[in-house]
Amino acid sequence: MRKRIQAALLIPIVTSVSLLASCSDEQTSGGGDVVLTWLVRSDPNLIEWEHRVIEAFEDENPGIRVQLQTIPQGEIDQKLQTMIAGGNVPDVWSPNWADSGFGSYYAMGALKDLTPFLEKDPHVLDGIDDTLTDVYKMEDGVYGIPILSMGSFLYYNRDLFDEAGVPYPPTDWNDESWNYDAMIEAAQAITQNDLPPTQRVYGVLDEDSPNKNAWAFGGDFFAKEDYETGLLTEPVITENPRNREAIQQRSDLINVHEVMPPQSEIAALQQLSDPFLSGRVGMVMKGGWGTRQYANTDLNWGLAAYPYTNDERKISLYVDPWAMSEGSKHPEEAWEFLKFLLDPDKAAKWMVEMTLESPAHSDLKELWFELISERTGIPVADLRIAEEGALQYGRPTDNHLISNFAPILKHQNMTINAIYDRRKSVDEGIEELQQNMTSLTY
Repeated sequence: MRKRIQAALLIPIVTSVSLLASCSDEQTSGGGDVVLTWLVRSDPNLIEWEHRVIEAFEDENPGIRVQLQTIPQGEIDQKLQTMIAGGNVPDVWSPNWADSGFGSYYAMGALKDLTPFLEKDPHVLDGIDDTLTDVYKMEDGVYGIPILSMGSFLYYNRDLFDEAGVPYPPTDWNDESWNYDAMIEAAQAITQNDLPPTQRVYGVLDEDSPNKNAWAFGGDFFAKEDYETGLLTEPVITENPRNREAIQQRSDLINVHEVMPPQSEIAALQQLSDPFLSGRVGMVMKGGWGTRQYANTDLNWGLAAYPYTNDERKISLYVDPWAMSEGSKHPEEAWEFLKFLLDPDKAAKWMVEMTLESPAHSDLKELWFELISERTGIPVADLRIAEEGALQYGRPTDNHLISNFAPILKHQNMTINAIYDRRKSVDEGIEELQQNMTSLTY
């Protein structure tokens, strides 16, 4: 259980109300039906599934209609706050599909406590690991139920490994032979950085944020209570030597070993496509959405554990919940729809089958392993080992739990990039980052 301090979300509320007309301010439709609003992010991968869900739910629940509201992820925060300010909220949505994340919307009191509904329907949580459900259990209630669960993985290009004569990295997170030195050695064999900029091949690309890099070495930029309350307090960046170790290691990948592209080349690669899909990156460390993303391509790839550092290491676990708005005008009907979305025989299963999203439900995880294996040739046993390790070493990602995380991340990246670009030493950058983060405390 965690206790969070109720706080106002420190993101400007836009006064424009042009979007409100599309929300569920109507109590019923013209025909007397209850109308629910389901807010989702715009994702072409989900459209067919969303419409199938609505059609099936409405067929099973005459008298309830579901209105789909699709918003680009980068605009959800701004528009959602307009809805909340106007008291015209979506009934069902995932707070982690906004950039601010669960912590922000919990802190501003925008989410409904699901405890009374779960007391009536406790079976809804069956099959979802306590590690995942606990993420959204607060001292005063339950504010979300996991639907997706993704660890972080190292994805690698098999063709580049074969060309370099390098063995594939393991899926076993407890294999200590796969450490940073081993990763650097593999990356050096793959890297071809003496070619023109548009043809260079790099051994590794780390897409994790600076604080997540620190986690991988057993460090942390933030105090433990920040994740429990959702409020940023005095950072601890300079207190933990493992934070410095993590930043130094990543800087060395770029500037000493030269196996990772500098920031300018990363930006150029990202403008064209996912850098890993360009075929010019041997390994990439990132969140587990890469599995679904790469499974639908012709790239010959595999996935593995992050390299071993020490026994205190952690990696990001991305757990997306379904939630209900505190201001929902139709909470009973919204709960029926939320249950439908979580049903492992219906909407939750269709999501796996139609989108390859990584499910939170244990039964559906086996289905997901099989589907990914069919598309990639990665053995189910390897996928299972990799997933189990990611859960074992995973912790809920910082941007989901700490409120108003966008400026926090911006300051992290700006300061750390000055180190990677050799404009500041590691020690100078760490001191500056400590000061910058302290200025954001609230």
